[in-house]
Amino acid sequence: MDTSLSTYSTRTVWIHWVSTVLIFGLIFTGIKMEQLSVSTEKYFLYQLHFSMGSLVFLLTIIRIIALFSDTKPKNLYPTKSFREKLRKGVYYGFYLVIIWMCTSGFLSLVLEGIVPSLQSGNWKDLPEISADGFHPIMLSHHIIAKMMFLLLLLHIAGFILHLIQKKENTLKRIWFH
Repeated sequence: MDTSLSTYSTRTVWIHWVSTVLIFGLIFTGIKMEQLSVSTEKYFLYQLHFSMGSLVFLLTIIRIIALFSDTKPKNLYPTKSFREKLRKGVYYGFYLVIIWMCTSGFLSLVLEGIVPSLQSGNWKDLPEISADGFHPIMLSHHIIAKMMFLLLLLHIAGFILHLIQKKENTLKRIWFH
């Protein structure tokens, strides 16, 4: 079988799985940061969250560029079918959500006054940010994070549904070959 018709490129596979690990790290650190008051732990989590977010942003830009040059496997469903449109909606939805999450995250660092703390290296410079005092950009970051959860659930549900209904392991399309 011609693998170019059944799998994503090696570059896309690597970006997908590295981004997946980083995104779960971002989810963990983001939730953990919300629960903490200003402390060395929260400061460390901001640094880690910022670093991982920057890497996800870079990898997503590379992956978007790769969309135009790398071969993609054939569609799972007929092009005009509801399922294929839903699959593509989730697929491209991830790009939009990730780009907005990264952009709003970077903007929030500036607008919430977190950058000076990260530059000073002193956790005591970290501002106390409460849910009532969020800048609208930071608020959008939190709201769109819920969209990321929804997309993740749809993505995983689609894999499971396809596996059950078609008895086909679509994970092979985005796995190392």
